[in-house]
Amino acid sequence: LVQTLTLDLFLILLTVPDFGKMYHVKGILSLPRTEIKEPFEAWYDLEGNRSRIDYRNGKVHTYLIGNDLDYGAIYKITPVTTETEIQATKFFQLNGTKENPIRPQAALPDLQDFEFEKMENYEGVLCEVWKKVTQAGHKKNTYRLWVTRPEGIDSPATPHRFEMVGYNTLLESHNDKYTIDYSDFSPQTESDIFIPPGGNWKTNIQ
Repeated sequence: LVQTLTLDLFLILLTVPDFGKMYHVKGILSLPRTEIKEPFEAWYDLEGNRSRIDYRNGKVHTYLIGNDLDYGAIYKITPVTTETEIQATKFFQLNGTKENPIRPQAALPDLQDFEFEKMENYEGVLCEVWKKVTQAGHKKNTYRLWVTRPEGIDSPATPHRFEMVGYNTLLESHNDKYTIDYSDFSPQTESDIFIPPGGNWKTNIQ
């Protein structure tokens, strides 16, 4: 009876996880069907209207700075191989427009309309599992997120795993099964991490 009351009270107090308006996180994006695994590191600052994501083992850097210029800008640093150069570092810039202003790219899902599903152990850690199901025509999309709250229910949540079966809402890509395993989450970042380095920026992007 005591255990039942404790669980009922826990469920009443439980709120949708919140990662805060600023964070740093590492992750590995996997497509199990193709055995592709892509490690990444991301920084996000909603109030500062900016984000950064590094991938391909830190060789590619993408900055989305919403407050630059009139409508924001994307800065991408990536190695490029041409007929005359091999893996040369190139700097590309894409400016936002009134119709398409630049917004920061989140590395963690928007949990609007997610519902608590269950408690479950994930790699030895007891996690809350939150679930969302949507239907688009005959296609069903199912999203699950595994989180903990090491500092308590009212503190920023720590993500552990995100599973998408269907449309990839984070990257806005085609239907498939995707998983992201998160690590090294921190609810803070350093401001200078969002400053693109000097370089020969070209106003197109790849």
